[in-house]
Amino acid sequence: MEDGISEGELDGLRRAVERLMDGRREALEVLRRALDGEARAEEALEELEDVLQGALDDARAILGTEEEGDEA
Repeated sequence: MEDGISEGELDGLRRAVERLMDGRREALEVLRRALDGEARAEEALEELEDVLQGALDDARAILGTEEEGDEA
């Protein structure tokens, strides 16, 4: 591609989006378990935060945009 992004960059974007979508599915499962009473709210919130932060960290790593000291 001349004026756009390279195939490698496009592949990275696809993988990053797939990881974020996987994180979204994992987060929805955590919420479902909490709503069904299978997990306490506090535990579900912690797990939800871990799932979403993990997906974000993975996507950043895939894209090569990890930021040092960027912890939520």
